[in-house]
Amino acid sequence: VVATASLLSACGGETSSNGDTTTYTDATYGYSFQYPSSWKVQQGDTADVSAGSASAASVGVYDPKGAVAEDTYIDMVQISVYQLNVVVDESVMPEIKTEVEGVLDSLEGQAGDLTTLEPLTEVTVGDMTGYRVTYSFSKNNAPVTSTLYFLFSGDKEYQLTVQAADTNWEAKQGVFDALLASFRPGAAE
Repeated sequence: VVATASLLSACGGETSSNGDTTTYTDATYGYSFQYPSSWKVQQGDTADVSAGSASAASVGVYDPKGAVAEDTYIDMVQISVYQLNVVVDESVMPEIKTEVEGVLDSLEGQAGDLTTLEPLTEVTVGDMTGYRVTYSFSKNNAPVTSTLYFLFSGDKEYQLTVQAADTNWEAKQGVFDALLASFRPGAAE
């Protein structure tokens, strides 16, 4: 999902602060992650285009001092949770890759100026395996870079989108790396 945060924000789920970072824990699905305490939480889907079916839960965190194009914050992380009909293990990953490729084809068809910077590759984040792809595009005439992660844990898919204005992309990598390293899926059902 190519994500952007509007100027409105509302907090759902639980947060706890530890000085420089705040931990967000989703009340329903139990996933958690840390983000800079100076960033803001926005509950719900903030995507401009969809990547398949509707998510079961979605939250974004954005840098209120980061890049803004018109009324849209650009430097952000969006996390969406999808409930799957199957428990994902190594045996179904080839089928999962085909599904992810289909989602990306649909996404690329919706967003006219999407350019692939890094093609779809396998990735491991914590104990979760999955895929990632990096795109560039423009949002309200602002050049943006965005990496999409499709991560799987049990019967859940977590789509994490990290994005920043091109001018901030390198500077935000530490924040993005720390958030990814802190991400914990909810308990398997």
